[in-house]
Amino acid sequence: MTVNSSKSHVAQEQTRAVPLLIVSPACSLILAVALFLTLRPLIPSHIARHVGPDGVGYSSTALIMAVIFAAAILPFLIGGALALGFFRDGHWFPTQKAVVVCFVSLGYGVIGVALATILSTVGLDPAEVSGDSVAMGLLGFLLLFTAAACTYAALLPRAKPDPLV
Repeated sequence: MTVNSSKSHVAQEQTRAVPLLIVSPACSLILAVALFLTLRPLIPSHIARHVGPDGVGYSSTALIMAVIFAAAILPFLIGGALALGFFRDGHWFPTQKAVVVCFVSLGYGVIGVALATILSTVGLDPAEVSGDSVAMGLLGFLLLFTAAACTYAALLPRAKPDPLV
């Protein structure tokens, strides 16, 4: 492969990856926020934020969701920036691909926490709120992280073989 053909191939891979690394995470986050804002009247004003040996800790639902949504942004940004840098520098090897997949999947996992928490508290009377939403949030994290990791591992461009050192 010539240098120009190699650069062209890298540019094509990068162009195909941009929707996966920028558009999909942004749309997912926007849809999750929209779902929360739509269902907010049906969710108690305070929900569990922590369950531990000292009991259940409660906080404002809006504050918890704002923190969760803000926390999802960072891994998306890091994963996207790393991927674009790896593409640009020609370092798209299995380790680099795995790092990108894990960061982006972490962002989806955090969105999973939000979605599961929202869905597990819709329609609850404020007196019925318990720590169950925390467990559902963890399950949501596990399910969305796993689904995103499998999806991104399959859809992102194939990693180059590791060079022999």
